[in-house]
Amino acid sequence: MTYKTISLNDRLKPHYADKLEKLNMEYPLLVGSVVDALESQSFVSDLKYKDVLEMNFLLNSNDPFVYFKEL
Repeated sequence: MTYKTISLNDRLKPHYADKLEKLNMEYPLLVGSVVDALESQSFVSDLKYKDVLEMNFLLNSNDPFVYFKEL
């Protein structure tokens, strides 16, 4: 039996996903970098510091754990 790993992008709360989508027009490279990081990681603790800083800039929170649904 194989299990699908859930990425952080799958766990992103809907209102933050919508906000990233809207910000993509203004900051396409930054949003693209964040989305790539979220698709490649499954745990918040595995994110690089730069990715957390970029998310904080875009989503206006200092706590990266608030962006995601609990498992």
